[in-house]
Amino acid sequence: MPAQTQKRRRTAHRGSEDEEGNHSRNRSHHGRRAPDSDDESNASENDDSPDVDMDRAAGGGVDSTSDDQLVKKLVRYALACEYARIPIRRDGIRDKVLGTNARAFKRVFDAAQEQLQKVFGMEMVELPTREKRTLKDKQKAVKRGASQSSLSSRQYILISTLPKEYRSQPIIGPSRVPSTAEEAAYIGFYTVIISLITLSSGELSDMKLRRYLTRLNASQNLPMDKTDQVLQKLIRQGYLDKVVERVEGDEDSITWCVGPRGKVEVSPQSIANVVTEVWGNPPDDFETKLEKSLGVRGSRQSQAPDRPRAEDEGEE
Repeated sequence: MPAQTQKRRRTAHRGSEDEEGNHSRNRSHHGRRAPDSDDESNASENDDSPDVDMDRAAGGGVDSTSDDQLVKKLVRYALACEYARIPIRRDGIRDKVLGTNARAFKRVFDAAQEQLQKVFGMEMVELPTREKRTLKDKQKAVKRGASQSSLSSRQYILISTLPKEYRSQPIIGPSRVPSTAEEAAYIGFYTVIISLITLSSGELSDMKLRRYLTRLNASQNLPMDKTDQVLQKLIRQGYLDKVVERVEGDEDSITWCVGPRGKVEVSPQSIANVVTEVWGNPPDDFETKLEKSLGVRGSRQSQAPDRPRAEDEGEE
C-alpha cells in the first residue's frame, strides 16, 4: 500500500479516536456535574429556611416543634425567677424566651400555664400594681388620668394550685436553700410583719414597726442577717413597701405597707390562720373582730398558708 494512503488512514483513525476521547470526556464531565446539580437543588432548599425565620419574625405562624421549645423555655424561666423571688416580667419573657416570636406570646403563655399546672402544681398570677401612696404620686396619677385598678403590672409570680388537703407542712416544707431553718425563719418573719401591717389598716409607721420588732426580739431571733438588711431584702423582693415623705423643716415621715408579692403570697386567710394560731385560746368575739379586719374567718383546721410559695413544693 502506498505510503500516503497509509498516512491518511492513520490520520483518520487518530481523528476518530480523538472524537471518541472528546465524547468520553464530555460524558465523564456531565457525570461529574450531575451531583453538583443536586447540591444546587439542596442549597436552594436550604436557602429557603432563613425566609421561614424571617416570616416568623414578621409575625408568621410557628410550628409545633418551635412552640414546644418556647413553652419549655418559659417554664424554666418562670421556675428560675421564682427560685430567686424575682418577678416574672412580661418584657423578660419577650426578650429571653420569645425573641423574634413576640406575637406568639399568648399561645406560648397559655401552654406554659397548662404545663406548670399539670406537672408542677403551680400557675403564674399577675402581681397587683404598686399603689400611689404619697401625695405627690397621687397628684401625678390624677394628671395622667390613670386609674390604679385599670393598670397592669405586667409582672407575675408562681403560686400553688395544689388542693387544700395537700397544703400541709410535711408536703410543702421550707426550701433547703440556704437551709431549712433559715428559710423557715425568713418566711415566718415576713408573714408576721405583713400580718401586723394588714391588721393596722394596711400601713404601719416606722416607729411602731421598730417597737414590734423589739418585742419580737428580731435582732436575736433572725439567723440570716441584721434586721435592717432583712427589711431591705423584703423591699427588693416585693414583700414590703417603704414609703418616705419628705417634710420640710422636720424629719422624714416613713410608713411601711404591704408590697405586691406580699399581697399575693400572704393572703387574708393566711393572716387569719397565723393570728388564730398565735392566740391559742381566743376570746368569744375573736372571730367577729377577725372577720371585720380581714373579711375572712379564722380556721384552726387550716393552719397551712392559703397560698404557699410555689418553689417549696419541689422539696421531698
